[in-house]
Amino acid sequence: MSTSAENLRDLHALHQRSKSLRDRLASGPKTLSARQAFLTKKRADLDATKEALKKLRVEIKNKENQVQSQRDRADDLRTKLNSVKKQAEYDAIRNEIAHTNQNASKLEDDVLELMQKVEGQETEIKAFEADTTKLAQEVEALAKDIADRASAAVTQLAELDSAIAQAEEIIPENQREQYVRNIKGRADDAMAQVDDGACHGCFVAVTPQMVNELINGNHLVFCKTCGRILYLAEQPVQNLRKVANRA
Repeated sequence: MSTSAENLRDLHALHQRSKSLRDRLASGPKTLSARQAFLTKKRADLDATKEALKKLRVEIKNKENQVQSQRDRADDLRTKLNSVKKQAEYDAIRNEIAHTNQNASKLEDDVLELMQKVEGQETEIKAFEADTTKLAQEVEALAKDIADRASAAVTQLAELDSAIAQAEEIIPENQREQYVRNIKGRADDAMAQVDDGACHGCFVAVTPQMVNELINGNHLVFCKTCGRILYLAEQPVQNLRKVANRA
């Protein structure tokens, strides 16, 4: 069968479509994996924020207990004050009561500040949870879309593989091994058109003899520079012969 430019163009187009589909099949899981990793990080950040909120609440509880302890201490000191006879001891207890009440007030201020932080974090967590839920839904939808597309692409690839196998019947038996080696190594980039007297893979000029061989279509012609399988760009054969006959 003739290795005509038209046949090779069709074969190259099939390889290009196959490569495009395979790239899409490969990119889908990578995209999904990246989004899943982002979702995992968002969830970890959310958990960390919730854990920080728990610690704040524990700290509030501890400080409230300290406030109560200080207030109880002040009450005990006031009771003791009633039984004191000496002025020096009386003054010392009053000073201790004042200091205890001061500590309690400082702790109450700390509690109020922590409560404000808790309120802010609760608002932040609600927004965080909404964002995380939305992202999880998006990832789930993306996974389904990728799976659906992959299923369709696999079917198309099977059809393309069959079409490629049929189109490859034009490859001469004595060049089939070299052809297969090129395709395995370069996929769709294993083939290139010749236009304006040059290989469009490496853009190095081809010889007039190579153009004649391409016109005749008796066998595969490989670029002497880059090794790609060559075929002629779509143009009138008479124009090609003029290029081939230039000396």
